[in-house]
Amino acid sequence: MLPKISLVVPSYNAVDTIRRTLDSILSQDYPNVELICIDGASDDGTVEVLQEYSARIQHLVSEKDDCQAQALNKGLAVASGDIYGWLCADDELCPGALKCVGDYFVQHPKVQVLTGGCVRRFDDGSEYTTVPEPDFFEKLVLKNTIEQPSTFWRKEVHHQVGPLSEKLKYAFDWEYWCRMHKQGVTAHSIETPLSVYYFSDSNLTSTGGRKIVREMYQIVRRYGPFRGTVAWAYAFLYRTFDLRGYYDHDEPTQGFGRYVFHAALRVLYVLFDKETINTYNWNFASRQERGKGW
Repeated sequence: MLPKISLVVPSYNAVDTIRRTLDSILSQDYPNVELICIDGASDDGTVEVLQEYSARIQHLVSEKDDCQAQALNKGLAVASGDIYGWLCADDELCPGALKCVGDYFVQHPKVQVLTGGCVRRFDDGSEYTTVPEPDFFEKLVLKNTIEQPSTFWRKEVHHQVGPLSEKLKYAFDWEYWCRMHKQGVTAHSIETPLSVYYFSDSNLTSTGGRKIVREMYQIVRRYGPFRGTVAWAYAFLYRTFDLRGYYDHDEPTQGFGRYVFHAALRVLYVLFDKETINTYNWNFASRQERGKGW
């Protein structure tokens, strides 16, 4: 028997995209889905769209909240499924995703968390598909190796780990995965794309910049190796080199500064280790802060 999957969809003024998200869930070839929609008191027509789908939504709430993590916690608190996940109101599931997830959990009863491939789609129409790295769970404490809309976990894990942190605005999902890692859950990955993750110029991930960096620093400081001191090294690389373009692949910085950059890396390799330092991946936030987009 396939497990019941509870999906939470948080929304706020998402009238342009919410239909796409809901349709991608409700068109799944899966017999046992619990759809939970938590809206933040939208005033652009989102609530009216949600009400059109009310017959197929098991829990529908529209009220003010403090942050997206709070909305998700409201939804996850009423979830009654065997498997949990969430899908933001501008993303979508790939066809057959839930069947793939349900089958995998049935066939692998000891697996507690499953993450899959993800199609990243950008405003300019470009896209590429990511697949989890073989050691994604080991690297998790240094960078977010998990695509949120392609990730699902057993209800027991949620009760064990607790709610999402409402102190974080941007990186609460990564902090949640790190708590799972710290508590020793069993996580597996598949290459099959399970979701389409839309990167617009206005969503949270695309506008965070320095604010995202502050939260990433907190997470690496708390969960990272070398008693979290590698967070200092990452912050140093961000401020000193990344904001000056040294990590840009399209227009890499040239000249004497490159020698200084590589000299600094060699020192950090000695203080920490080469793999840890080279796992640094805050360039997307640097590009946002400098107005260069993705």
